[in-house]
Amino acid sequence: MTATAIKHEPHWFSRVPSKAWAEKFFLYYSPIWIGLFGFVVVSEVYKNFYDIEFFILGLVVSLPCVVYPMLFPCAADRDKPWYDRYWVKANLWIALFGFIGNYFWTHYFFVLLRATYRFPVTFTLNEIPVCLYFVTHAYFMSYHAATTPVLRRFWSMYPPRKAGEKKPLSLIIGTILIVAGLAYFTAFMETWTIQMVPYYHIENRSQMYIVGSTFYMLYFVVSFPMFARIDETDGEKWTLSRTALESLGSAMIVFTLCDFWRLLVGALTGDPAAQTKPFLGTHGY
Repeated sequence: MTATAIKHEPHWFSRVPSKAWAEKFFLYYSPIWIGLFGFVVVSEVYKNFYDIEFFILGLVVSLPCVVYPMLFPCAADRDKPWYDRYWVKANLWIALFGFIGNYFWTHYFFVLLRATYRFPVTFTLNEIPVCLYFVTHAYFMSYHAATTPVLRRFWSMYPPRKAGEKKPLSLIIGTILIVAGLAYFTAFMETWTIQMVPYYHIENRSQMYIVGSTFYMLYFVVSFPMFARIDETDGEKWTLSRTALESLGSAMIVFTLCDFWRLLVGALTGDPAAQTKPFLGTHGY
C-alpha cells in the first residue's frame, strides 16, 4: 500500500504522533477524573467541602492534563522543546477559552436563564468559584479530545484538496450538522448531569434543559472545529502565540453570539433581563 493511499484513508486519530498520543491520553484520563467527580457527587461528600476542599478538587481533576504529559512525555515529544509539544498548545487553548467562558459568559446564565451558583465558598473570581475554573479545564479538555477524532474521521473521508480548490458542498453541510449535533449533545448532557448537585441553582429546569442547552451549545459550535485545527497537519506547527490568539479569537466569536442571543431571544420573549449586560454588575450569589 502506498503512502498516498494511507494518507487518504479515513482515520480517527491524528497522523501527527505528538497529537495522536495526547488525544489518546486525554481520552484515557477522562473516565478517571469523571469517576472521581462522580464519587464526590454520589457519595455527597461534597457537603463537607468548603473553600480549600473545592479548590483541591479542582486541582486534582485538572492538573493531570498538564503534569502527566510533562513528566512522562511520549517518544515523539522527548526531543522537542516544550513549547512545540501538542499537549502544551492544547492545554493553553483550553485554559484561555475556559477562563473567558467562566469569567464572562457564565453571567449570561445568571441573568437570562436564572441559573446561579450557591457553593459555600468565598474564594471566587467575578462571582465564579475559583475551583470551577479548574474543573472546567478538565471538562473542556475531555469534550474536545472526544469530538476532534469524530470530526477528523469525517473530514478524512475526503481527499486533500489542491490549492484554491473549493470544499465540496457535502463536506460543508456534513461538518455543520456534525458540529451542531456534537455541540448540543455535549451541552445537554452537562446541563442534565449537574442537576444532582444542589449548589447549581436552576429556577426553571425544563427551560434550562431545552433553552439553556441551546444557548450553551454556542460555545461548542465554535470551539470544536477551531480546536481541532491545532497542529492538524504534519507540515504546519502552531506557535504558542498563534495558539493563544486562535483561542482568544474563538472566544470573541462566542462572546458575540452570546450577546446576539441576549438581544434577539430576549426581544422575542420580552424578557426585561435581556436589557441587562450580564457581564456587568452583580448577579450570582
